[in-house]
Amino acid sequence: MKLYSFLTNYFKNRMLNLTCCSMLINKDLAKKAMQKAGVDALIAASIPNVYYLSDYMTFGTQLGCGYQTYAVLPLDGEPTIVAPLNEADLVIESGTWIKNVNYYGCLRVKTTNNPKASETTKKLIAASKSESAETSCDALVMAITSQGLATKKLALDYTGVPINRYENIRSNLPDAKISDGSELLQRIRSVKTPEEINRIQRATEITEKAMEDALEIIHPDIMEIDLAGMYNYSIAEDGGHVTHAYIGLGERSSYPNPEPTTLAAAKGDLVRLQLGSIIRNYNSNISRTAIIERTSSEVEKRWKSVIDAQTSAIESIEPGVKFSKLFEIAQNELTKSGLKECPTSLGHCIGIECNERPWIMEGEDTILQEGMVINVDIPFLDVGWGGMQLEDTVLVTKKGFKLLTNTERTLYLI
Repeated sequence: MKLYSFLTNYFKNRMLNLTCCSMLINKDLAKKAMQKAGVDALIAASIPNVYYLSDYMTFGTQLGCGYQTYAVLPLDGEPTIVAPLNEADLVIESGTWIKNVNYYGCLRVKTTNNPKASETTKKLIAASKSESAETSCDALVMAITSQGLATKKLALDYTGVPINRYENIRSNLPDAKISDGSELLQRIRSVKTPEEINRIQRATEITEKAMEDALEIIHPDIMEIDLAGMYNYSIAEDGGHVTHAYIGLGERSSYPNPEPTTLAAAKGDLVRLQLGSIIRNYNSNISRTAIIERTSSEVEKRWKSVIDAQTSAIESIEPGVKFSKLFEIAQNELTKSGLKECPTSLGHCIGIECNERPWIMEGEDTILQEGMVINVDIPFLDVGWGGMQLEDTVLVTKKGFKLLTNTERTLYLI
């Protein structure tokens, strides 16, 4: 019965994730950014950027099938998706707001005229019988030329285009003025829409619940893999996907990336948890620290430094503050307490990707804006002694900030 209950909840949540669809892109913000940059069209090419512009998530590209996808957003005109015909079902079921789809390649399937077929099946049959371009470059060039953009200024997402494909695009659009659009897309994506915030919030909720489930089973002699197993189970039960579950006990709590092992817990061990999951393609990322049965003055002293540094940074969050200023504030607190071993980054933005830019680091002069979602992350790793970490997700609001994490920001005594 437990297995049946798990499967029922899992598939119910998975179906909810698949069927609840809403536009992700902030079109007004995107158009203003394009106008300011003097760009006539923005072309997304990386997996997260195509998803952000179109709501379509490619599968074959992630698996290394050699596919290339694009989403073209003109300043004036209709946007277009470029996708392999093999993924027509993914495009259709994505509920994308973009009407124009330029397919390429072929879909070798048999089709049957079934009047009782679903709308999705009918659309898939129609797509399979439609004319498609031979290559992704051909389909992209068609999308650009059909909108009268072949001689315009195009901002192409270089991060998602291999050099050979870039050269092919250039040779087929010799009169276009092509520049790198990856930073422009980064700036647009850094300010989240309400739908994006909701997804990050939901992913954070299930991660915190799974973390607490794991903490509840901690006792001397439990193994790291047992804690990871409980975390993974809880995430799956809520319909999420685990992105990472770094759990280190004792001296392994100081390892930067403690993949769970059969190491057993002992009294007095520090437990450092770096956890993340995905719901509807949006990430969560939190870190917490626990100690088993007994603590010490040294542990308490160092933990106070960590939480003071994070608190100072979080309380400084408001529109207009530089990311570098948050780094400086947190670093000063750590240095003041003697914890000088500070990482080069103390946090990052989060969304479709777990570690989105801008980061909280020295020299990062990007200004905080309302709608940004950032993680303030304070780790302290002393190899041979132990490690502790505190990481929370924060929404930048009109007048300050709002914590999206709800669990206690404390040293858990188990």
